[in-house]
Amino acid sequence: MANIYVRSTDGSDADNGSTWALAKATLTGAAAIDAAGDTIWVSQAHAEANTVAITFTWAGTQAAPVRILCGNDAAAPPTALATTGTISTDGDNDHITLSTAGARTYYYGLTFNSGTASAATANIIINNSTAHTKCESCNFNIAATGSASIISCAANASARTELINCGFQFSHADQGITLGSSGTIVRIIGGSILADTAVNNFCNSMAIGSQLMIEGFDFTNGAAGMNIAASSSVGVRVFVRNCKMPASWSGSVTGSTPGVGAIFELMNCDSADTNYRLERKTQFGTVTHETTLIKTGGASDGTTGISWKMVSGADAEWNHQTLDSPEIVKWNETTASAITVTVDILHDSLTNVTNQNIWLEVQYLGTSGTPLALFVDDAAADYITAAADQTDSSSTWTTTGLTNPNTQQLNVTFTPQEKGFIHAVVRLAVASKTVYIDPELVVT
Repeated sequence: MANIYVRSTDGSDADNGSTWALAKATLTGAAAIDAAGDTIWVSQAHAEANTVAITFTWAGTQAAPVRILCGNDAAAPPTALATTGTISTDGDNDHITLSTAGARTYYYGLTFNSGTASAATANIIINNSTAHTKCESCNFNIAATGSASIISCAANASARTELINCGFQFSHADQGITLGSSGTIVRIIGGSILADTAVNNFCNSMAIGSQLMIEGFDFTNGAAGMNIAASSSVGVRVFVRNCKMPASWSGSVTGSTPGVGAIFELMNCDSADTNYRLERKTQFGTVTHETTLIKTGGASDGTTGISWKMVSGADAEWNHQTLDSPEIVKWNETTASAITVTVDILHDSLTNVTNQNIWLEVQYLGTSGTPLALFVDDAAADYITAAADQTDSSSTWTTTGLTNPNTQQLNVTFTPQEKGFIHAVVRLAVASKTVYIDPELVVT
């Protein structure tokens, strides 16, 4: 497992890369000689300029990945990492591909610039194989101004990509990142959109069954109307949590109609000092936070009262096509005695909702001596059982703007056998219905 050195200022690809004095001039030169487990050291002064598309074919394996690190060239190997090395291309279709052929690679501290303002299309392809590619403190800059240019995070089936504290820069409003093949997984932790052209969709394409998880990311430089993702593919999953959004953000977690089995969820993401913003979209409707129509003494962030607004789509239907809330979780200390768990709801109608319209499903630890869960709900017993009204509630809600406010409750009774978390989900199964739920479990 060797160290290979790369420095554009005085290196030569004819040298063997074994020292800074014999450094390779380009990363492609280093990739031509690497072996599994090698470390590629890129000088902090490295500024590689290419006039053709470049592809790095690394030899890393799961047992012995290759690491490409930007470091200070005052020592060999460096004793300090750096973040100033750059790799650039300057022409039309001069793409940069970071990983191919199933390689396992880790990049640190490099900036990749693809194309120039005069180029129509120039992509950055971070992962073009079934590889596991991780980039930390790297920047990805699409300088080409054509609308079709992309940062492809995963362009081959079953690829896994992790991007930690990385920056993304675009030059056209229709550019963005993509997950181009089925079953790919992309995880973005920290980092930001860098100042440049504000994009309409941060992720503008997702293949069937792909997953995108974004946490702690700064979207400030996105457009005010930017959507996080745009995809109608089957089975995709987008989860966005604890992120900073553009000022006066009016976008959505997705600007598309979710496909079959798709879930788009945004939790606690905002431009202001709030910590309750919620948006969840599936093929059967939308769940969002609400701060006006709230239960007195109900859920809050300690200052602001909160409810969840569930709006079902036209295809929601008893008993299997349901709009599901996020989980509501509460710790339970009671064992061997029956308890009742209640969720209060509000809707605008003289007609009660029934246990075929909406119900509460609870998962609890009901098996003594093991964490095996049991499930209980207050839905109608089965498909052919007649519907019954859900229980009337005496809870007080703020009902501003409602014509016929109707308060009811969902409740289930069960006997826990172990201490542990109760997990509850509200399921709405009637078409085109709006119901407000108090996302706090009342246990009696």
